[in-house]
Amino acid sequence: METNNQSGVIRIKKQGSPSVLEYDVEKIGQPTGNQVLIQQKAIALNFVDVMFRNGSFPLSNFPATIGVEAAGVIESVGENVTEFAAGDRVGYFFSLGAYAERRLIDASELIKLPEDVSFDQAAAVMAKGLTARMLIKQTYPVKQGDVILVHAAAGGVGSLVSRWAKALGATVIGTVGSSGKKDYVLNNGIDHVIALDKEDLIESVKSFTKGNGVDAVFDGVGKATFNPSLEVVKSGGTVVLFGSSSGTPEINNEILNAKEIKLIRPTLGSYLPDKASVNIAAADMFEALRNGTLGDINPTIYPLAEAAKAHQDLESGSTKGSIIFHI
Repeated sequence: METNNQSGVIRIKKQGSPSVLEYDVEKIGQPTGNQVLIQQKAIALNFVDVMFRNGSFPLSNFPATIGVEAAGVIESVGENVTEFAAGDRVGYFFSLGAYAERRLIDASELIKLPEDVSFDQAAAVMAKGLTARMLIKQTYPVKQGDVILVHAAAGGVGSLVSRWAKALGATVIGTVGSSGKKDYVLNNGIDHVIALDKEDLIESVKSFTKGNGVDAVFDGVGKATFNPSLEVVKSGGTVVLFGSSSGTPEINNEILNAKEIKLIRPTLGSYLPDKASVNIAAADMFEALRNGTLGDINPTIYPLAEAAKAHQDLESGSTKGSIIFHI
């Protein structure tokens, strides 16, 4: 039987604006050693993709294929692979080269997907869900009665952090960049939503908490939100800075020290150092999806060939929730 060795792929020849993303076709070899060949069914768009594309994260070899997360079906496996077989449904959450119809990947990167989790759900939730789990169960274990502030609560990670924290018994204050996203976030069951285009963060939080402030802040935005957040954290509270979509903030150590605020800057890899920890976290995340804690996962879908438009929409702040590509 002749094997299809062609794959549609998005490549960049240099780093820059969304326009550097170009659709192409490449030849794919057969897997060897520990490799697996996957036919990808759904590919995620994460903000880290933007950072690889725009030069925030350096790349040395061009043309390059970005993207780090996808789900699909194994077509064939290398001679050393015993854990997986052709036909298995799998996903991965951080392996560069995802923007492709088909790809080779090391088997150690893969997670087996439960039968009741669709490819779209998996691609939309794996990296974001594992990040959300890390944030609210490991970085700052949210407990009953906590009052927390979640920035970008309409985003992929922020929406999951908000819902999961609510399920753990926290009172959740969320921020959104524009008032048009308030209803979307309120439908996730958040207690109070602040639209930063029309409302003052500090005054709104102080009003809602009756001046008590919050126990913890989960900030994936960075420069635009970090220092105002320090004003609303209780003395001895925690700020978790896990992203910088608006740029890297200047850290005001004077306020941190004066209020004895604990600043944590986590990376997912440091909390998931081996395959066993990944499998435990993934099982917990899929159970949270299954039991409704994470809500309905209905990602926005773009064709892979329109990756440039998807990047532009994500960066403009016009999107809500998760974004995935179909071939």
